[in-house]
Amino acid sequence: MQPVDLSAHGKTPIGAPLSEARLAPAALLLTGTPREVLARLVPDDPLGLRERVAARLAARALLLDVERVLARALAASAQRAYAWRGEPALDRWLAERVDEAIEDVVGEDLGAWSERESRSAVGPWTVFAAPLGLDPRALFEGCARFNRLPFEQREAFFLLVLEGAPSDEACRSRSLSLSELARRARGALDVLRGAVLPAGPGATESAR
Repeated sequence: MQPVDLSAHGKTPIGAPLSEARLAPAALLLTGTPREVLARLVPDDPLGLRERVAARLAARALLLDVERVLARALAASAQRAYAWRGEPALDRWLAERVDEAIEDVVGEDLGAWSERESRSAVGPWTVFAAPLGLDPRALFEGCARFNRLPFEQREAFFLLVLEGAPSDEACRSRSLSLSELARRARGALDVLRGAVLPAGPGATESAR
């Protein structure tokens, strides 16, 4: 493996603000402890991890809080930076850190509702659920179940429900009939609806 030449980036004190360091993206990862690397990555997101996280969640059709996954991806990048020396390419390495963060959060969410989330009055689930008149815990758990569905169901839900893509175009691009695409989306919708609607005799009727 060829060593990475830092001379072109200049040598600045570890932990110096990004505006002072003016380091190329790769050089942000190459020196210092995980804590020092993290201090370079957090303030201005110089590696563009927030955009990468949002794009990857959309591509994988996952209902997760971007900021939460971003925090995990930043931490993973800082912790693993010591082992990266230019290979694989930075884009691929960062993509792996983002996927690692996503898998951690999806697995974590499948467990019990956390005390931290329960106590939070301004957490993402509370903020999102309140205008809809939904219970934030039920919404959280419904999304956790949704994220464990097969990709085909999640993708169909994103296409038809969240993105409002033209159904004929979505069907053609995936070589599916409208009934099959709708069936997949309905399966995902039922998982969410079953989690957030109140149980009881009237629940089925109100869901229709």
